[in-house]
Amino acid sequence: MTEQRCVIIGASPDTHVTGWTSLLQDDDYIMCADGGYIWAQKAGFMPRLIIGDFDSAPLPTAFDGEIIRLPVQKDDTDTMYCIKEGIRRGFRTFLLLGMTGGRPDHTFANYAALCYLSQRGLYGEMIGNGWCYRVLTDETAVLSGYKNSGFAVFPFGCHSCRVSLSGFLYEGDGIDLSAGFPLGVSNTITDDAARVQVAGTALILFQQK
Repeated sequence: MTEQRCVIIGASPDTHVTGWTSLLQDDDYIMCADGGYIWAQKAGFMPRLIIGDFDSAPLPTAFDGEIIRLPVQKDDTDTMYCIKEGIRRGFRTFLLLGMTGGRPDHTFANYAALCYLSQRGLYGEMIGNGWCYRVLTDETAVLSGYKNSGFAVFPFGCHSCRVSLSGFLYEGDGIDLSAGFPLGVSNTITDDAARVQVAGTALILFQQK
């Protein structure tokens, strides 16, 4: 296992690379899912690995790094293959960029990819369009430095979840959230160290950056 972070860049057409420089660290391992390498180039980053079936962009010709070419018909999305390859290479922390917007089913599939990481005790976050997305599974998260930012939370991969929130406009202990009622929408962080805890099951959180 390595403490180095794996950054996976996707090919969403709604991607905005402004601000990416502040998100990346010098020792990040950057890989791209399919046409994500085009966004990486626009942001000034050189990936070390490109994985995809290259249905959203042509196979790069002037690239000195590693390329894994996938078949078009497969069970794993290009992003999921990247995540599994990152896990195989020992990464435990993942940042997903260029993964929101465009086709809504692709965005939702990337939420599921975050759940895949969370269920295995790994850390994953996805940032796009001014928001950060995470899935928590039977764990606690502290959101530091986001006072007055928007926030929402919903059950994910389950019928309901029990969540405790402190440092929010709407907060409480042991709140029952149902997948059939959007109680967790349109909240606001009111503390510099807001706390989210989910017991037993999983939730997805949306945090305004």
